[in-house]
Amino acid sequence: MRATISLSIAALFIAACSIAPANAQSDASQKVEARLMAATKKIQDACGGDVAKFCSAVSPGEGRLILCMMAHEDKISTKCDYAIYEATRNLERALDRLEETADACWTDIEKHCASVPEGSGRIAQCLVAKKASLSTQCTTAIDKFPVAK
Repeated sequence: MRATISLSIAALFIAACSIAPANAQSDASQKVEARLMAATKKIQDACGGDVAKFCSAVSPGEGRLILCMMAHEDKISTKCDYAIYEATRNLERALDRLEETADACWTDIEKHCASVPEGSGRIAQCLVAKKASLSTQCTTAIDKFPVAK
């Protein structure tokens, strides 16, 4: 499990930082953001002691805290290790579903949502709005997302 710490922390950090401001988000984006924030809080709660113990002298920002935790990954608590593992597993599953949906819906995206700007869940919103016009393959893929219902 410890080998995943660097990828886990980095992936959650990148995902949490790439979310647009709440007032510019769709309902689906807000739900995704809430799930990311819950995962981030769970990691912070589980790893707070480890961060304080090993990295208290490190100024947060520019990846310094992540690098510090990576340097001490062989010493982190089981609680922290498990929280990171669980978050990584969930993130990997979500990314796999997203990739499958993008593959299943690529033609529909090009046909129905090509003029929609990327970001903040706008393409997903477009697909949901045009669900009646989408291919069966795309509709099936979209239905696997709880936030799209």
